[in-house]
Amino acid sequence: MNRMQTLTLPTASISDVKKWPGKVFDLAAETHNAVYIFNRGTVSGVMLTREQFESLNQHIEDLEDRLLDAEAAKRLSSKKTKVYTDTGVRGSLAKETPTLDKYDGWQ
Repeated sequence: MNRMQTLTLPTASISDVKKWPGKVFDLAAETHNAVYIFNRGTVSGVMLTREQFESLNQHIEDLEDRLLDAEAAKRLSSKKTKVYTDTGVRGSLAKETPTLDKYDGWQ
């Protein structure tokens, strides 16, 4: 028998957000979860704390990095992949010592 599982997630109404937005953020922080915002019985959005939002974005970036690493490893493990040396690509520039500009905007 298939049963639909009901999730117990924090919720608030649009009216709650208008009246007490800070309380909705507090609820998100206390429950360590997003708060689903309902408008007339339908989810219209989700509220997160800044920390939760930044954590989710960092997690996405980490997963994207891992995916790129896995794709590169897969390509390099293929016998059909041709690998080039730095000198083969950049020629004599590869043997020069690069000059670094600490004000170039990269950290």
